[in-house]
Amino acid sequence: MNRIRYRAAGFFAAMLLSVIPGCARQASSEAVQAAAPDAVEIVSRDFSHAGYVDSIAFLLPDGWTFESYERTNAGEDMDPREWGFQICIGGEDTQKLYLLGSRQTGEKAGKYDLSEETPEAVHTGAGLTGKRYTRQITLENGEVRQEYYVLFDAVAGSSAVYQVYASLSPEEYEERRAALDSLVAGISIAAVAKAQ
Repeated sequence: MNRIRYRAAGFFAAMLLSVIPGCARQASSEAVQAAAPDAVEIVSRDFSHAGYVDSIAFLLPDGWTFESYERTNAGEDMDPREWGFQICIGGEDTQKLYLLGSRQTGEKAGKYDLSEETPEAVHTGAGLTGKRYTRQITLENGEVRQEYYVLFDAVAGSSAVYQVYASLSPEEYEERRAALDSLVAGISIAAVAKAQ
């Protein structure tokens, strides 16, 4: 089974890198090379919502764990209009990343207000585009957190908003940044209308 995952992940990573243009390909290639060759597993799931089915896939780094969720089993801290994946970074419950679709609309559709942030362009190997935002905040208890947020541009065939969000300590963020970028570079989202 691990041999199958290794070969499939290697093929998928090579395929992704072959379709990423210019500088984005170099950055993504460096991010994938930063991980050991057998350090990824392909994760994919279909979600059915409001007249369409979307398929979300990504490359999970070795040692990380995940759970998928949707409206019917959303956790206490999750909006019931969301669906996607809760990923434990490094397998630790305290370091979570969310890869999700949602029915939220308007300027505050994302996890935080983007009006004063300067984004970086994001391109995935599957052709998704979007913007990545990072910022450091101080919580009311004095704890400093580094937020990592990606808001994808509209996905053909879907009216949902797709995003990635993580909040880490500055040290965890520095240690995990390459893995976060690599995970984002390997995301694929496709949506199709349900047959009536």
